Amino acid sequence: MRNRFTDVKRPPGHGVAEMVPGLRWLLWPLSRFLRQSLSMQILEGLLAGVIAGLMLPVALVSLLAPIGEGFLRLFQMPVVPFLSISLVAGVGRLELAQASRLLGRAAIVLMGFWVVVLGAVLLIPLGFPDWREASFFRPSLLEAAKPMNLIELFIPVNPFAAFADTQIPAVVLFSIALGIALISVPKRQGLIEVLDRVQSALLKISAYIARYTPLGVFAILASTTSQVSPSEIPRLAIYIVLQGGVAVVLTFLFLPYLVQAVIPIKAGELIKSFRTPLVIAFSTANLLVVLPLLINQGKQLLIEGMARQRSLGLEDRESRKKLAQSIELPVEVLTPLALVFPDMGRVLSLAFVPFAGWLTGNPLTVEQMPSFLITGLASTFLEGVLAMTFLLSKMGLPTDMVNLYIALDQLAVARLGTLLACMSVISLVLVGTWISLEGFRYRLSKLLPVAISMLIIPIFISVSRFILNQIPQPSNPYRSQLETQGFVLAKEKAELIKQPKPLEEAGIWTSMQARGAIRYCIHKQDYPMAYRNAKQELVGADVETGLLFAEDMGMKASFIQIDHLGNPNKVRPNGLEALKNELCDLKLSSDIIIPQESAEVLYTSTNQSYGIGLLLKGSRFSSKYRWKEIKAIKGFRVGLEAHSPYSINWVQRLLPHAILNTSKGTDELLKELKNDNLDAVIISAQKGAAWNVLEPSLTLLVPKPTKSLPTARQVPEDAIELSRVWNHWLKLQGFDGTKNKVYQHWVEGIADEEK
Repeated sequence: MRNRFTDVKRPPGHGVAEMVPGLRWLLWPLSRFLRQSLSMQILEGLLAGVIAGLMLPVALVSLLAPIGEGFLRLFQMPVVPFLSISLVAGVGRLELAQASRLLGRAAIVLMGFWVVVLGAVLLIPLGFPDWREASFFRPSLLEAAKPMNLIELFIPVNPFAAFADTQIPAVVLFSIALGIALISVPKRQGLIEVLDRVQSALLKISAYIARYTPLGVFAILASTTSQVSPSEIPRLAIYIVLQGGVAVVLTFLFLPYLVQAVIPIKAGELIKSFRTPLVIAFSTANLLVVLPLLINQGKQLLIEGMARQRSLGLEDRESRKKLAQSIELPVEVLTPLALVFPDMGRVLSLAFVPFAGWLTGNPLTVEQMPSFLITGLASTFLEGVLAMTFLLSKMGLPTDMVNLYIALDQLAVARLGTLLACMSVISLVLVGTWISLEGFRYRLSKLLPVAISMLIIPIFISVSRFILNQIPQPSNPYRSQLETQGFVLAKEKAELIKQPKPLEEAGIWTSMQARGAIRYCIHKQDYPMAYRNAKQELVGADVETGLLFAEDMGMKASFIQIDHLGNPNKVRPNGLEALKNELCDLKLSSDIIIPQESAEVLYTSTNQSYGIGLLLKGSRFSSKYRWKEIKAIKGFRVGLEAHSPYSINWVQRLLPHAILNTSKGTDELLKELKNDNLDAVIISAQKGAAWNVLEPSLTLLVPKPTKSLPTARQVPEDAIELSRVWNHWLKLQGFDGTKNKVYQHWVEGIADEEK
């Protein structure tokens, strides 16, 4: 008997939601979200993450970071074993002649893709506007470049160590070698079937984790967006637009028309057939999850193309079955193999390196480009972050720019890059399989759309550059920060004495305690150590350190500028005169230790070292990023603020053929540099970065291998107790993190999260 309630439609929210007033309206958005496709859920999670990162407090958003990190780790967990097993099983199925033909021709196609995308990487920097950029000092500027051992990268001594360290090239080579060895093993089919089952299980793991992609994407985007300063968005948008535009052209024009030129399949038909995997790849920024779709859809499209080639109809079932059998194995081998080698999306990400150079005021030169492209292509076999860290170091750029790379990657670039990667894998599998089975017969009329699509890239970049140059350059957030930031820990303002009188027993600890005060010597406009900000307040790393010491000692601090004291023939005296004349208790400005001065004053313990850099006008000589290359420059005119034979001799040993100008202070030397009377000014990297922020027309270069010299502060010769107290206090500041916090705030421009 038919149930009379069968045809009754229950209203939405019937049940618990109806019993609890208001609960229906709370659950309705969730139920609507769950009814959507996974792709739409991911897109909404992405958008919600960006909004949350912009609107919510940083402390609250930081709670989401572990969720995002955990999700990424789960997603990456099955990748390496899946790729290895896929390669072993796929290659093991092939006959040796078949494998050689398939892989050889696919390799030619892949290298062709690399040439095209490397050409695009060369063109992208031409789209950067004529903005002069600079940033705060980055410790990674002083890091030595890590050498890349290609033998270790590709040939594993211990395959299990390669698996553990995620050395993809080594894993690939081992897996291919094992698969080739399996070809000649009798009764191999049983092992291959086992590997197929393991492969299917790994894919199920990925598919299960993919269900939670909306949550993972939300957490990642929220955490990433919260770290991006609104002032940086115009500059970041430049990279996103240029790289994203090139990725779109390659994805929807160049590659489809290339496939159309080889296979009797229309470009629009190709895009329509792979619409679903393309959307999923874009949404998840993960290529692995669409692997089954790529394999199945690739088989169907190749069968259809070959059927058209041979004029087979739907009724020719036997012939179509034979086509399917000939296509199945090459597609199943080539698809996972294509995922291992650098795809076009991964290679296009190399464009971040010249962008980082432009953003930090150190653009890559024409001379650097060949080395960059060769090294960059080799590094793309590494994991993305590792590859980028290595490349930045190799090109003499701050390696901590990789944090910005990660942020950009998570915001937009990874999705556009994965979209291109997905289409490049599709195209490689289709074209590689086709020419291995059917050969390549081309007509110029079919290649014409391919050529036109390639011409669109330089046109797009030229138009983008023209438009961007019409936009006024945004104010440099670093300059504004340098000019307006206040003390991070110190409570008092710095008092500057313009006409100081000699102290009684300067530097003597008992006298200082009796008067309850300490007076410091500082240099004028010594960025970022001691300088006047936009409010004409005396600020800087050294100034705040001096204030904190006075606070902890229960004293009042005051400051005098020593630049115009003592010998009038010295533009910037070193402070000896001020200390000898008892005008201050301690010379607060850190300078490089001069051995000769130890006979007249007492140095405190070495507190830090200054990396040696060069300030250049524009990008001149910036390609010479090694000292030996700079040493070889004929007639190299160098400015050096020197007041001792030791400093001059040290530089002369470093640059024996340079023409030195040591008669002026830093301010005057920089004026000479801007007027083309000098080629470079030697300066500490820490201070040079700050000057670069103030003067974007200059370029800070820290040549390799990095050179550093120790610095310290000076006290009067008999101020032994003061020196002792200062040294122990400074050691305590290092233990509790105060010293590092002040340094990062002023020198590296890192905002204090607790403030």
